[in-house]
Amino acid sequence: MNINEISITNIKEMYEQNKISVQELVDEYLNNITYYDQGENKLNSVLEINPDITDIARYLEEHKSEYTSPLYGVPILIKDNIDTGDKMHTSAGALALADLKASKDADVVKVLREKGAVILGKTNMTELANYMTKGMPPGYSSRGGMVASPYNKTKSPSGSSTGSAVSVTANLCGASLGTDTSGSIISPAIANGIVGFCPSAGILSTNGILPVSFTLDTVGPMTRTIMDSILLFSELTNIKIQPKEGNLKNWVIGIDDNSLNNLTGEEEKKSLNILKELENLGGKIVRIKLPTVPKNNLKGIGKYEFKYSLNRYFENVRKEFPIRSLRDIIKFNNAHGEKALKYGQTLLLEAEEKTKGDLSETEYKELLMDREEKKRIMKELLDGIDICILFQENLILQYTGLPILSIPHGLYNDGMPYGIIVTAQNDQKLLQYGYKLEELIGYRVPPKL
Repeated sequence: MNINEISITNIKEMYEQNKISVQELVDEYLNNITYYDQGENKLNSVLEINPDITDIARYLEEHKSEYTSPLYGVPILIKDNIDTGDKMHTSAGALALADLKASKDADVVKVLREKGAVILGKTNMTELANYMTKGMPPGYSSRGGMVASPYNKTKSPSGSSTGSAVSVTANLCGASLGTDTSGSIISPAIANGIVGFCPSAGILSTNGILPVSFTLDTVGPMTRTIMDSILLFSELTNIKIQPKEGNLKNWVIGIDDNSLNNLTGEEEKKSLNILKELENLGGKIVRIKLPTVPKNNLKGIGKYEFKYSLNRYFENVRKEFPIRSLRDIIKFNNAHGEKALKYGQTLLLEAEEKTKGDLSETEYKELLMDREEKKRIMKELLDGIDICILFQENLILQYTGLPILSIPHGLYNDGMPYGIIVTAQNDQKLLQYGYKLEELIGYRVPPKL
């Protein structure tokens, strides 16, 4: 059976019509993983397969009548910094944490299991969610090696939720979970031609996720369609989303003029064509200029919160595990430098040596104050706007905790995916309007594997 490009809704219908069993669907994805992902010169997006997968599939089959969720039997891959309290590891791609097994599920994983989703395995990622060192390529981890782009192996697959994005676009799972601190869901989603949904800060629990910044960290779905993201988000939050129907004639669409700046050639042409298409569809276009924020602001918050948060994360790790702090990770890396430090650990050293670990630094407090001011500005700018479109990434969205969607829009001439970024005042509105926007201008082109 060809399962490529099937949606969560398709899976639900296949189960209802007895066209496939949970085990058969799992086997199809496992076959894809074996053929396209594993081995030398392949994608390398899946780090670990759940060793209990057969028992899980059998249990779900035997208890099918007990589940009503659309997530029943959907094979989902989990980013390797998200705890699973089973036989799999949670290493965040770090060799130092390769033997770490969580004592319990992260909150989001617990809900997925309760809904009947199949936790298929763990995905490779940029090590420690790209809070490891400067100059490390996106998609590389000392435990898992380098993830490849399924569109062109000479191009960057982007990060840090690299494996989660690649596994979705390559049809290795029904959906995946990624995490985002400063673009780690949205950037690889765009680079791999899928939908990435980064919910607003705090709406989904990050308890049980190896942290970078408790202020900025989010967890969210990576899917092939916005409806799949709606279903995942709704099941994880119990927030019901009614997709927007009809046309664009009553829509107020913000266009970030700053995201059009510095675009040239093919990128500029694609962006202007989308703008013209939206106007032709009847949307009321409002030109705005979103502020930008230096990446160092996000890295700065991360620098102070990383050591603080990580050391507290290890307080809940099984006591027999030898790594108990950021300092222990650094020591391990130094002792295993040939394998663990291919690109160094500058960010780890900076966090350990240049922060107190108690969040008392003046610079940290000033950054939080600046963030609050930027949140106020963004609220004013988006007031009265249904949905806002950006043609380039802008970290102001992650900085202020706004929800973010990426929508695929075809390929560049070189065969790599192109996409737009969309935000709104809240998650419900973004998903409602994003669904219709995808229907009108979205265009996913799967890779030729």
